[in-house]
Amino acid sequence: MLTFLKFIAAIALLVCIHLFAMAALGRWWGIAVRKVSLGFGPRLWSLGIFHLHALPLGGSVQFKDTRQEGVPFDKPPGYFDDAFDHKPRAVQVLIPLAGVAALVVVALLLRQGAAVPSLVHGFAQFLEGALDPLSTGRQLVEGADAFAERHVFLPLLGMLAAKMAAVNLLPLPALNGGHALLMLVTRDLRAPPAAWHHKLAVAGVLIWVVMIASWLSAILAYVEGR
Repeated sequence: MLTFLKFIAAIALLVCIHLFAMAALGRWWGIAVRKVSLGFGPRLWSLGIFHLHALPLGGSVQFKDTRQEGVPFDKPPGYFDDAFDHKPRAVQVLIPLAGVAALVVVALLLRQGAAVPSLVHGFAQFLEGALDPLSTGRQLVEGADAFAERHVFLPLLGMLAAKMAAVNLLPLPALNGGHALLMLVTRDLRAPPAAWHHKLAVAGVLIWVVMIASWLSAILAYVEGR
């Protein structure tokens, strides 16, 4: 139980760092932040733009975006100045990557020489575990559990930061890497999303849900086999 709580606490802390890095960079570039949500599921607590949900295993940052909010008929002067979709392409690419950069910094500070190998291996480990949850995935969960039992909180935090950075760079629309890639290939960033955007987003969410379900089965297989 203690190891499980260490994992939950580390992931929740890293998600906070990840989200606040994106929100902070957006504000630094003059973009209005509408909502910062930690977790998913039922909302437990709110304070202004900050919202805490029941499952602290992810989150999102919502910026002002006129493609989603629309444009009021009597828009005031400078209405578009703080909108995400009216910022340069480079800004729209770099903001989602700021969360990944923050995780990499945490990994480098806490794991030092092991951070880069852990990050590089994180891509293959996540995909291999999702494709083979009952064997490879179970072995990876066992290794992570053993690591948490051998080390105190900070090394675990550094290891998970590297793995979460790697996962968030995957080219899925729901993740930072996919979002940044979409900003690079979209021709007109101010136009409403094209139909293929929606289809790609739906496909990406389905792939992500399947991968997470696969990892959950790996975790359950490990717990049942202990």
